Amino acid sequence: MKRVLDLGAGDCKFAKGGAFDRYTGIELDRDRVAAAKPPPHGRIIHGCAFRHTEHNYDACIGNPPYVRHHDIGSPWKERTAARLERELGITLNKHCNLYLYFFCLGLIKTHGEGLVALVLPYEWVSRPSAKALREYIQGNRWNVAVYRFQVPIFDGVLTTASISIVDKARCDSLWKFYDITSDNRILIRPGIADSKDGVLEYAERGSIWTLRGLSPGSQKIFTLTEGERIHTGLSKRDVDPCVTSLRRVPRSLRNLTTATFEKHFVQAGEKCWLIRSYKKQRSDSLNSYLMSVPEEDRQTYTCKNQTPWFNFVPHPAPQLLVSSGFTKYGPKVLVNSMRAYAVGSVVGIHAKRTLPRRRLQDHLLGINFEKRVVAHAKTLKKLEVKQLNTVLNTFAGQEKPNGRNGSR
Repeated sequence: MKRVLDLGAGDCKFAKGGAFDRYTGIELDRDRVAAAKPPPHGRIIHGCAFRHTEHNYDACIGNPPYVRHHDIGSPWKERTAARLERELGITLNKHCNLYLYFFCLGLIKTHGEGLVALVLPYEWVSRPSAKALREYIQGNRWNVAVYRFQVPIFDGVLTTASISIVDKARCDSLWKFYDITSDNRILIRPGIADSKDGVLEYAERGSIWTLRGLSPGSQKIFTLTEGERIHTGLSKRDVDPCVTSLRRVPRSLRNLTTATFEKHFVQAGEKCWLIRSYKKQRSDSLNSYLMSVPEEDRQTYTCKNQTPWFNFVPHPAPQLLVSSGFTKYGPKVLVNSMRAYAVGSVVGIHAKRTLPRRRLQDHLLGINFEKRVVAHAKTLKKLEVKQLNTVLNTFAGQEKPNGRNGSR
């Protein structure tokens, strides 16, 4: 290996033991550059990797930063995305996270038979936001090997990591998947997911659809526990019931009624009240509460993009509530008899008609989602909204046309 480019080189850790003639590391953090120890046959450059002008590297390596799409600053985001799209001839999903920008850059910086090897979230192999990049790799018939870590490798980071390698010199269009165990053994995976049927597909909404949980701006501000509601002097006329998490709800619970909401959310000290700040007529107590919120707590993407900052638009109350995250088999599903709002990681199932809610609940609880989704973290799995749409579309197609659609 002659020339190697390290994107986000940090302290040049990836340069240790490398069999190459020339190493170039790019690092934006000036302090890390000052502390770095590049190899004798290498150098580290302080600056932005996307401004580096050299090309035709034999390999591109690195551990790109994981920054969510709405935290990428403008106009850098738009300018950089436009450049990558132009050079690769693709259209990027503007909801893709920053590591995919680095992935694109690695493909650009390596020559026609080069190698790209990056530490990436494993989710890139299935997420819609990375679809254009996957199709670009497939169109060039490059070989891909993805090594998924079975255990977390970064402190405090839950996202499942992988070492993902694109070999431009091998054009068999082969994608191979492996697991790296806690004792560093390499195991062959059957595919992206554990099921022979592969990853659950992503679908647009049909007659029954999923809507992600409401993001009013900040749960710290807009959702309250019962104790917080009383402490702030808000009456129940100032709030609506909501569900922000099903984590502590027993799996045996099937129906969210006034009684079960009181037991498992109100008395349990959960965030269970959504303030009605979107109403034109607000009580003096609610206005006082809003005025008391510190300016720094309002500096979220949603708050800064709604006028006034507390004027969120509520979703309709869903007919069923589903926890998007789960650890085993599948998520919890509740019939929403008391019409609580779904907030955050809790998603809602909607339809224009009254659904056969118990039958749909039984259908969802009978599916082994664990084998059909990509692990989000060591034990945490996450069911995406459009993946749930796939299941709902199938259910809707199986319903009998004679109208067995009572709510039971």
